[in-house]
Amino acid sequence: MSATNRQIRLAARPVGEVKPDDWEHFSGPVDEPGPGLFAGRTRVISLDPAMRGWLDDRPSYLPPVGIGEVMRAGSVIEVTASNHP
Repeated sequence: MSATNRQIRLAARPVGEVKPDDWEHFSGPVDEPGPGLFAGRTRVISLDPAMRGWLDDRPSYLPPVGIGEVMRAGSVIEVTASNHP
């Protein structure tokens, strides 16, 4: 595959408003999917107000996004490769 894996990772817990320095950007090759997995191209990402709460280190209906973790979001993908039955 020649596609690029782009990730936005949490670099620091925001204090007040979220700033560009609170994030790190990563780009790398897309690996071939292993057994039972698939790879996909993101077509739509949902940006929701609840996402701000996921950045705080406090209990919520979902665990907080950890430092260094990819920011989660609802999305629609197009499957580009599959090793899933």
